[in-house]
Amino acid sequence: MGGDLKERVELDKVLYVTGYKGAYQIRQSIVCLLSSLSCAFPILSIVFIGYVPKHRCAALPNVTFLHDFDINPDHVVDVKSGECSLGITTNVSGRTSYVELPCVNGFQYDVARDTSIVSEWDLVCDRAGLAELSQTFLMLGQGIGACVFTSLADRYGRKPVNMVCQLILVVASFGLAFINNIGGFTALRFIIGACQQGLGLTAYSIFVELCTTKMRTLAGCTGGLGWTFSCMLLAPLAHFMQYYSWRYFQLATLAGLIYGIVIYWILDESLRWLVANNKVVRAEETIKKICKANKTDFDKARAVLHEQILECKQAARKNKLQQQLELAPITEKNEQENLLEKNGSPPADETNMAEPEKYTILDILKHRDILKVTSILGFIWAVNSLTYYGLFLTSSSMSGNRFVNYFLNALVELPAMFVVFFGLKRIGRRNLSVLLHALSGSALIISVTLVATVGTTSAGSIGSVIFSLVGKFAITASYNCLFVFTPELFPTNMRNAGIGISSAVSRVGGIVSPFAATLSQIIIWGPGVVFGSCCVLASMLFFLLPETRGRELPTTIAEMREWSKQKEQVSEICLEKKTMMIQ
Repeated sequence: MGGDLKERVELDKVLYVTGYKGAYQIRQSIVCLLSSLSCAFPILSIVFIGYVPKHRCAALPNVTFLHDFDINPDHVVDVKSGECSLGITTNVSGRTSYVELPCVNGFQYDVARDTSIVSEWDLVCDRAGLAELSQTFLMLGQGIGACVFTSLADRYGRKPVNMVCQLILVVASFGLAFINNIGGFTALRFIIGACQQGLGLTAYSIFVELCTTKMRTLAGCTGGLGWTFSCMLLAPLAHFMQYYSWRYFQLATLAGLIYGIVIYWILDESLRWLVANNKVVRAEETIKKICKANKTDFDKARAVLHEQILECKQAARKNKLQQQLELAPITEKNEQENLLEKNGSPPADETNMAEPEKYTILDILKHRDILKVTSILGFIWAVNSLTYYGLFLTSSSMSGNRFVNYFLNALVELPAMFVVFFGLKRIGRRNLSVLLHALSGSALIISVTLVATVGTTSAGSIGSVIFSLVGKFAITASYNCLFVFTPELFPTNMRNAGIGISSAVSRVGGIVSPFAATLSQIIIWGPGVVFGSCCVLASMLFFLLPETRGRELPTTIAEMREWSKQKEQVSEICLEKKTMMIQ
């Protein structure tokens, strides 16, 4: 399609006729929101199955074992077991000496051996990095899955990709419970990360595209609530199974994936994707199903759809003819212009729409407007991920109980959902995102400052925890803003790819965030400065993006360009007014 804003099928009009918040929408929304369980459980279960219990070197079976280390057992006066070493004190002719040995007899834990993968496979001390590596590979899998699966969803449809990811995720999660080595565990975590992104992002796209323009804010906030409740639900499940093997807990988390067995017969393809890709017959079948569930008139809805299609085709043909006129000789121009004036519009085919534009990730590099939006969003998503996990790590001191600690970090996200819901309606996507990023950065800086100055006092400790929770609240809210804002900035056939690339880049922040602890050991205020400055820069970059509140989802790249032009025109008008006032 060309650049005219009328060259799109305004599906909001169709959805209003079918009943845009009826039984069909409720059923489909529930199915999409259930994907939060499929996403949260496999990813966050590592918090519990990767738990690092207190440990120390196992005692030596007998001191004669020390002969292998050139230590005479007769001279040993004391053996102390540390976390990662054995402290051997010897006395030779009144001369005392001390030497440290590795845990030659393995490790001893304060919990059962199979409580977590760390205790079962001794992923401590010099092998501790292997447990972290599994999480790094999961993040890499998320990045790759966000790019690959979402691009496939834009080309082949949301539902088939969602189904494939659901199936692979169930198989990989089930297999994880029977792995006996960290290598296989890491490989499966990579696959889980990739499929989790494919499943979650396609389900979210179906959910958003199911809603009308006015309902998108509610959809974004509801999606965030689904994730939060899924996170919270994992805490009591882990607490209930804390005395069982991590393998049983891993199998228990599969309960959140069971619905995937019947989802094929419940979940429908996105109506917006069907229409945008010229699947008119399938679109009519979906509309008929909607009307039947909502008890509305199918014939009327079908008529509205074809009316919109006809307007779209006429606008496309007229635009194409106008482009031909610009290149045709003057005599042909006069003839074609007379034909336009006489007939009002070129003839339109009643059954076939204009061929829809097909986009790929490579189109981002070809179009300046898309590249600009994607680059800005990529940086902002990375900052969000970096700050989110950074704040999550600094808030771990609020409770000594790991289950309570995890639950509170999930619970604090609930008020963030309501702030986003009401804030998006009143001040818009962009302004709210700016405020939340500034608040998150400020809270983190204050929290770290309190730790560095009066953190040893009771008031300092409490204040640090409070500001840490405020930062967690703000960055969670900003994440939900991005999930509403990002898909509204991309055309239909590039929407999943746009969300996918943004999500993929955000994994860079997730991978880097664990190093905040290392930086704080060198410079206590370092993480706060890094996170705070990044949030401030993100706040400024938001002003380079258009406000999307009240706009229908863009269908083509041409519509995005039109937004940019409108913004530039508004800027020019404001500049002219300021100049006149000065004069």
